[in-house]
Amino acid sequence: MDTDVLVVGGGPAGVAAARAAAQRGAKVTLVERYGFLGGSLAASLVGTLGGLFVRDGEEIDYLVGGIARECAETLKERGLAFGPVPWEQTAVLPHVPWGVKDLFDQWVSERENIELRLHTQLVGCDVQDSAIKKVTLLDKSGIVELESKIYVDASGDGDLAFKAGARMEGSPVQFPSMNFYMANVNLGEALAAGLATLQSLIKEAIEKGEYDLPRAGGAVIPTMRPGEVIVAMGRIAINSKPVNCADPRELTYAELEGRRQAKLLAEFLREKMPGFSQAYLMDTPAQVGVRSTRRLVGRHVLTGEEVLKGARFEDAICRSAWPVEMHAEGKGTVLEFLQPGEFYQIPYRSLLPQEIRNLLVVGRCLSATPEGQASARVSATSMAMGEASGVGATLALSQGVDPGDINIPDLQGILKERGFII
Repeated sequence: MDTDVLVVGGGPAGVAAARAAAQRGAKVTLVERYGFLGGSLAASLVGTLGGLFVRDGEEIDYLVGGIARECAETLKERGLAFGPVPWEQTAVLPHVPWGVKDLFDQWVSERENIELRLHTQLVGCDVQDSAIKKVTLLDKSGIVELESKIYVDASGDGDLAFKAGARMEGSPVQFPSMNFYMANVNLGEALAAGLATLQSLIKEAIEKGEYDLPRAGGAVIPTMRPGEVIVAMGRIAINSKPVNCADPRELTYAELEGRRQAKLLAEFLREKMPGFSQAYLMDTPAQVGVRSTRRLVGRHVLTGEEVLKGARFEDAICRSAWPVEMHAEGKGTVLEFLQPGEFYQIPYRSLLPQEIRNLLVVGRCLSATPEGQASARVSATSMAMGEASGVGATLALSQGVDPGDINIPDLQGILKERGFII
């Protein structure tokens, strides 16, 4: 056996899964298709950590602990994040994407029992007796096959679960977006004008037909580096419908259209938004930002109704208070919030396929309806799912059972010891 736990995807969920399993003594292999870790936080310039907090009026508290909170606090200590910053009825943590890359590099490099394989793409897998026996990878040396006892799919798109034959759903999906950097912004002027001014300018431009803006809203996120912001105002559609980024042709279109929109939006900001008259588009990200593609249909399917009513579960692994945030129709965004101060729990069963015994599925491809996924998909919640899967995998190894058969109170006890809020 090449490794104990093999994790596909080096984003927030995958890094948390790999780190947690390695901290508990497992031999871990972490596979990432890019040359860096961080997933959407780095590759798509998301710019904020969502899902960390619960808000009740002016009171904002951590709702997610463990590795996710450690990530937030470390970035803040390094001057690479600030907040919490109130947003609508919740709060976010703006951060510098480079900081996530650097921190995740450190976390993985300090563990001798994590083998990191960058520039490595999942090609396929071999399933026998309802279990993944080995995966087929492609790297610079060619085709590579690796065997593991337990696998974690943190690919975002559910690539491993899909290739293993687990039941997946992919419709409806949400609009992807392409964020981008702008530099030489007069931050004093821009922040004085504020988000309300930006929203008013967007609305006016759409109503007058001056600019064919893709979205009736958005944000400009300061990175705390002089004159630099991340612009989050894009929305990518084909014939007014969301692009399916699990389709290679549509994904290619999304990348090209995202860069076209970045130029248009930068021009709009230079022309209309205070503080941007001398700014310029500095760069676009490594990939378009994807909100949803495939979703697992697992042992429990988290629903939007469960989210909004603050559902509790006996096999809960973490909490979330993020709204049901749907980018699925027109230029607007539909937000449905929980009651102030309320939260829901994510059950361990939402990480478990029905068909594959030795696989856990974490992050935005968890088992959920479109509405449930629209809340649970955010970064801090994904990190909590990833950490729980890493612990669950090591428990399965030590107890000699499949991940779906571990003792749940044991899992919850260990997670609480690791700082989880369940």
